[in-house]
Amino acid sequence: MEDIYAELLHKTAMGDQLAFKKLYEQASPKLMSVCLRLMKTEALAEDVLQEGFIKIWDKADTYTPGKGKAMTWMSTVIRNKGLDKLRSLKTKPSETEIEYEGIEFASTELKPDDLEDMSQDIQGLMVCLNKLKPDQKECILLSYYYGHTHQELADKLGKPLGTIKAWIRRGLEDLRPCMN
Repeated sequence: MEDIYAELLHKTAMGDQLAFKKLYEQASPKLMSVCLRLMKTEALAEDVLQEGFIKIWDKADTYTPGKGKAMTWMSTVIRNKGLDKLRSLKTKPSETEIEYEGIEFASTELKPDDLEDMSQDIQGLMVCLNKLKPDQKECILLSYYYGHTHQELADKLGKPLGTIKAWIRRGLEDLRPCMN
């Protein structure tokens, strides 16, 4: 399947406002779900989505199709905007305030209906994550999905900071060939 988002991002990088409008119309529902999961309130999520799309407009020329899918790139832009907003509010997503018991919070058992709703990128990511060592998977999920810093992970998991950094670095290195 052709990456329509990549084509629209390319046109956006050239200053095509109609392409940007179409990109917004097609991608914003998926990106809004990223915002809502991170921000927990609709008002904050809408702010982050708007700020994220401003950055997407400004930085569309930095997207490189060979490095990944356009939706993944835009999701990263939105996620980073959300984390910036949370830091500026000096708050954390509610999940990080819950006593953490282990990786069991994320069920890898997917139902057929769930798979239909998931994008191919997410399905691929889940397959790749399940190939990692449990410690690597846990640290990557807590860091990238829940926004924990390396130091927070070291404190929560009772491991040295260097160990946490190594698990994440090696896990990401193992994910890279799987995701291509």
